Amino acid sequence: MSPSPLSSNLHLLRVASSSLASSSRRRRRRKSRLTFDGSKVKSSNKEEDDIVNDDILDAYKIPSTTVVTLPGNDTIEIRLLDPYTIAITPYENREEGLSRLLMYIEGENESKERYPPTQPLTMRYALDSDGEILGKTMELYLGPRVNPETNPAAKTTENTKTISAKVAGGELIAVMPLVGMATEDAVRRCRDIIAEEVEKTKAFELDGAGFRVSTFGPMYSLRPRDNEVSVKVTPKTKESSK
Repeated sequence: MSPSPLSSNLHLLRVASSSLASSSRRRRRRKSRLTFDGSKVKSSNKEEDDIVNDDILDAYKIPSTTVVTLPGNDTIEIRLLDPYTIAITPYENREEGLSRLLMYIEGENESKERYPPTQPLTMRYALDSDGEILGKTMELYLGPRVNPETNPAAKTTENTKTISAKVAGGELIAVMPLVGMATEDAVRRCRDIIAEEVEKTKAFELDGAGFRVSTFGPMYSLRPRDNEVSVKVTPKTKESSK
C-alpha cells in the first residue's frame, strides 16, 4: 500500500528540515573548553559561544517542524510534532504544578536523575461539550536523552507521585503566538481565532476537546514571557470534507 500524499510530504519535510539544520551548523570549530554557569554554556573560544548555545537550546526544545502557514493569516502555523517524552501532572494553580515538576526534574525521583530545564512549559486544558474547563495539566519535555524503550524516565517518589511520564507528540497542531499576559480570556480569544482560521482552510478538523498554552522564558520572572496557544488538528479526508 503506497503512502498517502500527506505522509510523503511530512517525510520529505522532516528530511529537508534536518538537512538544512545540519548544514547551517556544520562549521569548522577550534577545540575549546566548555563550562556551565547554571544558565548558559560558555566556551573558552568566544566565537563558539553562540553556536554552542544555539545547538544546546535547540536540543532542549520540543522537536517540531512547521508544515504550513495558514493562507490569509501568517501568524498561525500548522506544526508537526515528533514524539517526545514529557513529565506531566494535574494542577489547580501554576505555582503548585510548577513546584512538582521542578522537584522531579531536579532529582526528586527514584534514581535521583536530573533533567534539563527545557522549553516551553506547557499547560493543557480539557474542555467539556460547552467549552467549560474540565481539568488542567502541566508538563515539561524531559530532553532528547529520554527514550521509552532504551532510557525510560525515572520513577517518581512519594513527593512526586502525581507526576507521570508519557510520550506526547506524533500529531499536528495549529499554533498562534499570544502577545501580552496569558489570561484565560486572552487564551480563549486566541483559540477562537485559531478555530475560525483553520475552518476557513477546509483542510483540517479542529480538536474541540481542549487547547494548550506554552510559555517560553524564565519560569520565575516578572519580565514578559513569550506565549503560544495551540490546538490539535487532523487532516480532513475526502469523506469528512463532503
